[in-house]
Amino acid sequence: MGRLVRPLLFLVAVSALTLLPAASASALSYPVTSTADSETKGTLRASIKEANAHTGADSIPIEVTGTINLESPLQIIFDPISIVGPGADLLEVHRADSTAFPVFAVSATGSSALSGLTVSNGRDLFGRGGGIRNSEGSLTLTGLVVKDSEAAAETGTNVFVEGGGIFSEGPLTLRETIVAGNVARASEGSALTAAFGGGVAALSSLTVEASTISGNITEASGDGTVTTAQGGGVLAGSTATVSRSTISGNAVVAEGAAPQVRAQGGGIQTYEGTLATSTLARNSATSAGLGLGANLYSALSTTVRGTLLAEPLDGADSCGGGAPGSEDFVSGGFNLDEDGSCGFEQSSDLVEVIAGLDPVLKDNGGLTPTHALLPGSIAIDRGNSFGGDVDQRGFPRPSDFPDVSNKEGGDGSDVGAFELQVPPVGNGSAVVVSERPTDRSAPQTRIVSGPPRVTFKTKAKFRFASTEAQSHFQCKLDRKKWKGCSNPFQRTVKPGRHLFKVRAIDRFGNVDPTPARFGWRVKPING
Repeated sequence: MGRLVRPLLFLVAVSALTLLPAASASALSYPVTSTADSETKGTLRASIKEANAHTGADSIPIEVTGTINLESPLQIIFDPISIVGPGADLLEVHRADSTAFPVFAVSATGSSALSGLTVSNGRDLFGRGGGIRNSEGSLTLTGLVVKDSEAAAETGTNVFVEGGGIFSEGPLTLRETIVAGNVARASEGSALTAAFGGGVAALSSLTVEASTISGNITEASGDGTVTTAQGGGVLAGSTATVSRSTISGNAVVAEGAAPQVRAQGGGIQTYEGTLATSTLARNSATSAGLGLGANLYSALSTTVRGTLLAEPLDGADSCGGGAPGSEDFVSGGFNLDEDGSCGFEQSSDLVEVIAGLDPVLKDNGGLTPTHALLPGSIAIDRGNSFGGDVDQRGFPRPSDFPDVSNKEGGDGSDVGAFELQVPPVGNGSAVVVSERPTDRSAPQTRIVSGPPRVTFKTKAKFRFASTEAQSHFQCKLDRKKWKGCSNPFQRTVKPGRHLFKVRAIDRFGNVDPTPARFGWRVKPING
């Protein structure tokens, strides 16, 4: 199961068309002037039908704001189209709860595009593309929000699910786009239960630029032969190029009593490709069997440069790879790998150091949310822009603090998607000292509750606290490495003696040097 399980192709029945294309090739425009869900001229439903009836690439400019509530599926788009909305904060295309269907389904050769709108609440019960499904040709999404959608399937011999938010068989590009809160869920396959890409599942080439993929879940649960969940935020089945982007808070979960249970790539699973000047943080891979690559899993070979990988949650290492004999991760330099699991060996890489990353994903400027670097972070000025001139938000890069030494060969950029800006003073000239935290004191950590000191129970649950608000935590169980962890922290352990440690990290990146400790013993039931 190290390699990506390749799913079946999505097939579209062209005979289901109610309107056949006419013999014309000049591009036409079909404006949307009403948010009504009807076939009256000027609605989105009517404009798509008109564009389908006309051969060749057409455009649909949306000239209204508000919400278009869809009670039934829009017609599948069979000709190249450009749908241009007024802005994701101004126009939402939303599936009503009457029946299950994707919001947009595209099956057009050539190039299609969607921009400036929100796609929400899509649902596909055949397992491919809850919000947007693209089965042919290339698709570019610019300035979109794709959220709260689901692809699900259950029962059968082989149960496949792909793309809770977006599923694409053709080349897919995301620019300045947010993919958040989507779910790919597979269950009860008698042989194979497989879920791929809670946010995005791309079978052909994938390009992600200045985008945020967060809070998506890929979940597989089955008691057959194999149960696998892959790519919590993104599943890239071919070549992937990710730059100036944030992949945060996504999860893969694999459960059940199958002989092989595997979760991999909580943030992103790549086949091969490049990650550049991006931030991967607080993703997780949780499994009843193997959990691999909480932030990043590479099935073949992925080049990583100028990228920050931090705070893998709930046990799995930040990076994981699975192709025998392959070079899973190739460092292009100037990365920060907080837990050291990616194997980066360039002299410019920062390994096994605390990143000093704001754990809260939020609006720090620009069109997509980011994790800010906290003042005093070791990632500040230790990177390389590799020829870029802006960060994910569009802010200037590099913004070089005069009193922070750069890494040899670097240009004073920060590592990751976010560039901390040198603050202006007076008439806008640069300040001569870097923005440093006034608080250099470390927090203190306290364990609030834990299991009995001697117990027969193998499941242990800990709650803990910090003396400083807005702290986050790292945990360590027995001989394992320090990992970012949720509060409460839960694990199932074997009979024997165990030691749990937890340390708080405050919002300035100060680490408690004296972690809280708790030792206990689990007695065997028959002993």
